[in-house]
Amino acid sequence: MDPMNPMNRMHMIKSKIDSLTGGSISESHHYWCATCKKFFVLDSPQCPYMSGMCVNTPIAVENLAPESTEALEIFGLFYPKISQKILSSVIHDRYQETGRRLAEIYLDFLKGWKFDISEQPLQTVKSFIILLTGCETAQRINERSLTFVLMDAGKIWDKGTIKDILTGGLAYLKEALMIKQEPGLDFIDILGEKEVGKYYCSKCGMLFEFGLRRDRVTCPLMSQKCMFDPQHIDNTDYTPDRLLKQLEITPAIYQRFIRSVVQGPAPSDTIGRILKEWKITDRLDEFMKILV
Repeated sequence: MDPMNPMNRMHMIKSKIDSLTGGSISESHHYWCATCKKFFVLDSPQCPYMSGMCVNTPIAVENLAPESTEALEIFGLFYPKISQKILSSVIHDRYQETGRRLAEIYLDFLKGWKFDISEQPLQTVKSFIILLTGCETAQRINERSLTFVLMDAGKIWDKGTIKDILTGGLAYLKEALMIKQEPGLDFIDILGEKEVGKYYCSKCGMLFEFGLRRDRVTCPLMSQKCMFDPQHIDNTDYTPDRLLKQLEITPAIYQRFIRSVVQGPAPSDTIGRILKEWKITDRLDEFMKILV
């Protein structure tokens, strides 16, 4: 077998992967990857995006707890902002009370996924903000105050609304995590009126939303290792199955957020409009079950 032949080389790689030690089953179906930093809800420790070719096995949280909430930030920074846009459309009042409830759900979620946050209060708060808002966040810190600066929040939220929501959430986290500094919020617009990019990777089947719109981008999760460039969704085709799968295996933190605030029937018109931004116009009932 000629190892220089691409097909033979791929076969050799796959054979080697098949010979390696397998991962352990998680009783909770909760897994994470130490390399790409993604979190999954799975039936078995097999990479759901690069099955048969990924050298890593997802790690059962019962065997090894995730190292930092920083890894959760990829959901807010790079995944489609669908859940954040749903939240921004269904929260209409009691903003600070809602923020406290969302922060409580977040800490309970971390407990279920075995995070040890005892030594990283700042990181825990930062991850909450990014997860909830879908915005990149900077910090301005001194001995008295801890100010988080949200970038381009107006792309998703009314700034006054999300400030009130986060004010309640940060007050809850300050007490729960015993943070001494007084938390604060501010905003800065980087992109302005420019369009945020929406991308699809034809290799792993993932969809992304981040940064300034471009025709193609480097993989935001494995920039040094991935050999494939996600393309803007206007330049490629995919089926709803791709997004459905991504939502199904993503931890249900956003579903818990949304269910805590939705009163009455789920906002199907709003969800349909948001999905249309991703060129998805059918199988709405399936998306509703996963999202809300």
